[in-house]
Amino acid sequence: MKKLNLLKYAVLVLSLFLSYQAVEAHDKNFQVDGTYISTKRDVTGDQKMDIIQVQGLPYKAGSKFLKKIELSVESNRRTISVPLDAGYNPDLKVADLNNDGLQDVLVTVLMEGNKRLVTSYAYTFKDGEAHELDIPPTVPVTAQFLDGYKAQISIEGQKPVVVDIRSRKKAYDELGIYQNGKLNEPTELLVNPYSTLDIKSVFGKGKRLIGIQKVSGADERDPLVEIQSVWTYKNEWKLVKAKVKEIKVNKQKKG
Repeated sequence: MKKLNLLKYAVLVLSLFLSYQAVEAHDKNFQVDGTYISTKRDVTGDQKMDIIQVQGLPYKAGSKFLKKIELSVESNRRTISVPLDAGYNPDLKVADLNNDGLQDVLVTVLMEGNKRLVTSYAYTFKDGEAHELDIPPTVPVTAQFLDGYKAQISIEGQKPVVVDIRSRKKAYDELGIYQNGKLNEPTELLVNPYSTLDIKSVFGKGKRLIGIQKVSGADERDPLVEIQSVWTYKNEWKLVKAKVKEIKVNKQKKG
């Protein structure tokens, strides 16, 4: 009899432990195989915790590409669902983006066929209805090659930044961009959409969105600089600041 009671006690303790672990995982953005994210916040404004989830259906077993992605909010036993575009590795953030006192939802998804760029979605679920919010536009940038193996990047309203690209001389000569240091023809750089868009808290100023765009030379595999931007919301997204950061060419590792 004592052995039976001991066994029942062990089973009870184990089940309680597993239940606790499941709750802990649920509250800490538990993620399985990149296809499921979940957290709890009040995003509907009813002063009760809602369950916010991002779920993805892989293209096939073992595939990282999700052919179907869905954002859902469970509130008062009712589920509000929003379909998202296919892609890779969805990421979920919750914050008050539009400064209305209510938490909003930001989801970023790596784009299909290009793991360097993201598609971003922002939603408010105020009063139990899904309404899409605008996300910041890309930074107004013009960029082009210059004679002498240089590149110029200009952000609207700022002094142009000139970058030395002589380290890529051989490749650009072979591609016909340059000949003896002179451009064969005027050639623009590739200004990409956001590769990341994230939330940052600024003391006394609320939430800001931080974006990174890469500017590339010959193609997307040839990044030259990053445009780092900071945005705040005041009836619409306002650019707080933007700067150009050069991307150094990877040097060969020493053996």
